[in-house]
Amino acid sequence: MIQIDGPRRQVFIKLVDLRHAHNILQTTQDRDEYKHSSGEVSIVRIEVAGMGTKRVRIANLLPEIKEGTLRMHLAQYGEIRDIQEEK
Repeated sequence: MIQIDGPRRQVFIKLVDLRHAHNILQTTQDRDEYKHSSGEVSIVRIEVAGMGTKRVRIANLLPEIKEGTLRMHLAQYGEIRDIQEEK
Protein backbone atom coordinates (compact mmCIF):
# COMPACT_ATOMS: atom_id res chain seq x y z
CA MET A 1 0.00 0.00 0.00
CA ILE A 2 1.30 3.47 -0.85
CA GLN A 3 0.00 6.72 0.63
CA ILE A 4 1.19 10.11 -0.62
CA ASP A 5 0.98 13.25 1.52
CA GLY A 6 1.80 15.95 -1.03
CA PRO A 7 1.67 19.04 1.24
CA ARG A 8 4.11 17.44 3.70
CA ARG A 9 6.20 15.93 0.89
CA GLN A 10 5.98 12.44 2.40
CA VAL A 11 5.30 9.00 0.95
CA PHE A 12 4.26 6.11 3.17
CA ILE A 13 4.76 2.55 1.98
CA LYS A 14 3.22 -0.27 4.00
CA LEU A 15 5.20 -3.50 3.83
CA VAL A 16 3.80 -6.87 4.85
CA ASP A 17 7.09 -8.15 6.27
CA LEU A 18 8.64 -6.06 9.06
CA ARG A 19 11.98 -7.85 8.57
CA HIS A 20 12.05 -6.59 4.98
CA ALA A 21 11.44 -3.03 6.20
CA HIS A 22 14.32 -3.28 8.67
CA ASN A 23 16.54 -4.75 5.95
CA ILE A 24 15.80 -1.72 3.75
CA LEU A 25 16.69 0.62 6.62
CA GLN A 26 19.98 -1.18 7.25
CA THR A 27 21.07 -1.41 3.61
CA THR A 28 20.26 2.24 2.85
CA GLN A 29 21.54 3.55 6.21
CA ASP A 30 18.21 5.44 6.52
CA ARG A 31 18.91 7.55 3.40
CA ASP A 32 18.73 7.04 -0.35
CA GLU A 33 18.71 9.00 -3.60
CA TYR A 34 15.60 9.86 -5.59
CA LYS A 35 16.12 10.87 -9.20
CA HIS A 36 13.49 13.28 -10.49
CA SER A 37 12.27 13.18 -14.10
CA SER A 38 14.22 16.42 -14.64
CA GLY A 39 17.44 14.60 -13.73
CA GLU A 40 17.81 16.37 -10.39
CA VAL A 41 18.83 14.07 -7.54
CA SER A 42 17.45 14.48 -4.02
CA ILE A 43 18.60 12.71 -0.87
CA VAL A 44 15.56 11.29 0.93
CA ARG A 45 15.26 10.07 4.50
CA ILE A 46 13.83 6.59 5.07
CA GLU A 47 12.36 5.77 8.48
CA VAL A 48 9.76 3.64 10.18
CA ALA A 49 6.46 5.46 10.63
CA GLY A 50 5.17 3.40 13.53
CA MET A 51 1.76 3.67 15.04
CA GLY A 52 3.04 4.02 18.59
CA THR A 53 1.89 2.03 21.60
CA LYS A 54 -1.50 0.35 21.37
CA ARG A 55 -3.66 -1.09 24.12
CA VAL A 56 -5.42 -4.31 23.14
CA ARG A 57 -8.33 -5.79 25.09
CA ILE A 58 -9.29 -9.39 24.49
CA ALA A 59 -12.84 -10.29 25.49
CA ASN A 60 -14.06 -13.74 26.54
CA LEU A 61 -10.57 -15.18 26.93
CA LEU A 62 -10.62 -18.51 28.75
CA PRO A 63 -9.13 -18.24 32.25
CA GLU A 64 -7.08 -21.40 31.60
CA ILE A 65 -4.94 -19.64 28.99
CA LYS A 66 -1.56 -18.88 30.53
CA GLU A 67 0.12 -15.49 30.17
CA GLY A 68 3.13 -17.08 28.41
CA THR A 69 0.90 -18.58 25.73
CA LEU A 70 -0.86 -15.28 25.18
CA ARG A 71 2.46 -13.43 25.04
CA MET A 72 3.86 -15.91 22.50
CA HIS A 73 0.90 -15.56 20.14
CA LEU A 74 0.67 -11.76 20.40
CA ALA A 75 4.44 -11.29 19.87
CA GLN A 76 3.99 -11.68 16.11
CA TYR A 77 2.26 -8.26 16.14
CA GLY A 78 4.95 -6.42 18.09
CA GLU A 79 6.57 -6.03 21.49
CA ILE A 80 4.36 -6.97 24.43
CA ARG A 81 5.08 -4.56 27.25
CA ASP A 82 2.50 -5.56 29.82
CA ILE A 83 -0.41 -7.94 30.32
CA GLN A 84 -3.06 -7.02 32.89
CA GLU A 85 -5.88 -9.25 34.01
CA GLU A 86 -9.33 -7.72 34.40
CA LYS A 87 -12.49 -9.15 35.89
